[in-house]
Amino acid sequence: MKRLFLPIFIITVIAVAGGIYYFLKEQEPSKSAENPPIIENEITREEIMDDFIEKIGEISPAKPVLGGIWYINRYWFPQGIDDNFYAEYEDGHIMRQVLITAERNDNQPHYKLIAYFEPGENDWVLKQGEDKFLGKTLDLYEYNEELGKWVKKN
Repeated sequence: MKRLFLPIFIITVIAVAGGIYYFLKEQEPSKSAENPPIIENEITREEIMDDFIEKIGEISPAKPVLGGIWYINRYWFPQGIDDNFYAEYEDGHIMRQVLITAERNDNQPHYKLIAYFEPGENDWVLKQGEDKFLGKTLDLYEYNEELGKWVKKN
């Protein structure tokens, strides 16, 4: 019996020490909270909102009428998600909405159309693609002229 006691005791001490070490390591303040690591492939909402304005004419399946150009009115981001968004836009005559996924390639944002909507009687009507965030809570952004930037409204 004494022969089994020593190996079991050593294994138990090692297991307890490992557990204490792991627990204490988890309790240390994270250095990444102060200075988050820069992840080159991450794309921020602010970057998207500033950049996508220039790309809506290329992405929209519809063309503006009477030789106009598209203007973004609002962005809607699913809560907790930064790389998918709805963009509501118009040309002064007609309104449209797209659902887009964004990613960074070659240090530049790139966009892919997921869904396209036209105005309906009470809401947007899906005309192309899949509305994968239907019913999800969305963060609304509108442009504030005084501040010169996109501002979260809800």
